[in-house]
Amino acid sequence: MGLLYQKRRLKVNKIKRQIAANRANLQRLRMLLSLIMIILISYFGIKTLKLPQWYIDSSKLAKADPTIIKIQGNIITPDYKIINMIRQTQLPYTQIFRLDTSELENNIGQLQPVKKVYVRRYWFPARLIITIEERTPAFLLAPNLESEPNSALSSDGILIDHDYLPFKSSIKAKKLLTYGVRNGHDEVWDKKKVEEILKLTKAMEAYSGLTIKYIDIRNQKDVYILLDTYLIRFGEINDSAISRAKRIASIIPAAKKNAEKLKYIDLRWEDSCYLRLEGAKETKQTDSKSTELRTNVNKVQENKQEEKQNLQKNTQEKTSNNDNTPQ
Repeated sequence: MGLLYQKRRLKVNKIKRQIAANRANLQRLRMLLSLIMIILISYFGIKTLKLPQWYIDSSKLAKADPTIIKIQGNIITPDYKIINMIRQTQLPYTQIFRLDTSELENNIGQLQPVKKVYVRRYWFPARLIITIEERTPAFLLAPNLESEPNSALSSDGILIDHDYLPFKSSIKAKKLLTYGVRNGHDEVWDKKKVEEILKLTKAMEAYSGLTIKYIDIRNQKDVYILLDTYLIRFGEINDSAISRAKRIASIIPAAKKNAEKLKYIDLRWEDSCYLRLEGAKETKQTDSKSTELRTNVNKVQENKQEEKQNLQKNTQEKTSNNDNTPQ
């Protein structure tokens, strides 16, 4: 029995050693396969990242090839000006997902009509979509009515050169007459100044229901506005401009009745407005408060004059009575 047990034990131990050896070999095989897979994945990954589809072709970029670059959102800015800025940009030769587009955005943003630039990158194949957000043109600048606009002014006070003119018909901007020179220097525009004129135009159109054709600010102390067919002598654009513009609603009916003889509507004064007729004196239109005030003043003056006349009459009667008294 002892010998038989010993044989069985040896046999069991041998089988265990074979199982352990097989497990070790299997583990080594798994590690080898994993290493091979890692090497293959790395190899093919590097090869994939080096594919030309991950890179922007500089030659196609310079030609603005539509297969790799697309420009959208620009209405005022011509494509060729944007393309010139693209050509001036040195994009690094790297994969599209690592490409820094800030220099390209800054260069395109230097164009006068451009407010913001967004460059979107798309992978495999590598391509760019440039989205332009443009400024809103508010006024077309010209030295006189006969001349074509030589520049434009955006709502945020940026001057847009004549290179971008004429605008498409979809761009609605008022004509602004100005020489472009003040006191021997180029006229300076800022956002606040433009906003004041914009508020005035909106107020005039809102209260009159008519459309402004042009604004003449060549003399800033004596501004003229053509409102549809009515010429407005507005005076200076100051703090009272909006309150004066509101009076246009009350004077338009009178202007329509005198349209054939009307020279201009005078809105220079804060308390009243006038109709200037051809070959005639001004026809004055006042608001209710001004009318009431002037009526009260007239009544006071009439009362004083009546009292004066009564006093003179009484004095004359006393003198006459004294002359008739017997001596």
